[in-house]
Amino acid sequence: MVVGLVALLAPANLFFGSVPEPEGATAHTLRATSDAFGNSGEVRLQLRMPRERWEFPLEASALDSIKSLDWVRAEDARHSIPAEVSVSTTVTAPSRPGFYRLAVTRKDGSRFVDSVVVGVLVPFSAKKRSALNGYQIGTYTWEHAAGDATPPPVGFIEVRPEVENLPISAHFRISDFLTRDGQTTWPRYVALDTRILDKVELVLRYLGSREHDMPVSLHSGFRTPYHNRRVPRAASDSRHQYGDAADLAIDVDEDGRITYLDVLAVSRAVEMVERDYPALVGGLGLYGNLGTAAYVHIDVRGTRKRWRG
Repeated sequence: MVVGLVALLAPANLFFGSVPEPEGATAHTLRATSDAFGNSGEVRLQLRMPRERWEFPLEASALDSIKSLDWVRAEDARHSIPAEVSVSTTVTAPSRPGFYRLAVTRKDGSRFVDSVVVGVLVPFSAKKRSALNGYQIGTYTWEHAAGDATPPPVGFIEVRPEVENLPISAHFRISDFLTRDGQTTWPRYVALDTRILDKVELVLRYLGSREHDMPVSLHSGFRTPYHNRRVPRAASDSRHQYGDAADLAIDVDEDGRITYLDVLAVSRAVEMVERDYPALVGGLGLYGNLGTAAYVHIDVRGTRKRWRG
């Protein structure tokens, strides 16, 4: 069953929401690094642990033109906290979970807010037994099984009502990846590997989405282990539990129906993406050849796997 239609989101510029520049000020020269938005150029989300230090994907022709860097809440840019900066554009993530953008203030008074969203994770260790802050997640095989069980996600994205529609790539919002388990408590939590965003955006590009906005429906993104055990025919160690998988139905030929021919077209695009971007290799499952709903499972597990459902 198609759960929801994913709207095409207009690609964001690197900086937006600038205040008027003083008369005579030169145009700003701040630019994103080439890898800021993934291989597709369409990813708008970076995930970090609390207080993690990293090189922010920002180029500046003259770093000494920057007066200050501040973190602003993605949902409310009116309030900011100073961003600790050491060398160049090495920054420290905020200590509190949530979504943030980096505000850059230059010495001439102009201010720009970066369109890259930084999601600060809640560490996996914060989960107590099967729940995190009242939200049922369940338990991963790794938590009770010895051997080479797949390690759980390092952390979870905390999602509150005011940010659930936050764009995280050209075609997707954070709400698209919420577990569809019927829980109504807030906040909710999502495990997400941003490489799946990158891979799906590349698949859509190879299918021609830049020429026309073909209908895309995301059936399933993240599934908590709690919910996965209740999904018929779901693999017990489904990649959806680790946030690196997506089930998609795409009307490639735009005839108003999603058929197995659409599924085959998507599978060809996946093969081309994996050929051109080996770091995004993973699973590909085709569904709908026997009268069932037609959709494609795509993941970035790191090894090639193919099947038909």
